[in-house]
Amino acid sequence: MEHQPTREKLYSTSKGYGFSPALQRTRKPFAVRNLLTLAGLMTFTGSVYAYSLLAVKQDDFSDVPMPPPEATAAASTQKESQDNATQK
Repeated sequence: MEHQPTREKLYSTSKGYGFSPALQRTRKPFAVRNLLTLAGLMTFTGSVYAYSLLAVKQDDFSDVPMPPPEATAAASTQKESQDNATQK
């Protein structure tokens, strides 16, 4: 009785990695469709990313009051020293 390879062995190389000729023939009909799907997904992803960046650039934060940087640093340092004193 002749030894029949299993279905999985038909599509892999003897080393267990890479594409065998049978796997290349099997995938060939789907190559164009896969590339078109890749192009569509990349276009959609790039569009969402670009739209997000443009939307953020349009935000105007001039109406948000900002404390001066010196006051912020002094207040945070003072608060940290108060927190450390209460923990001891």
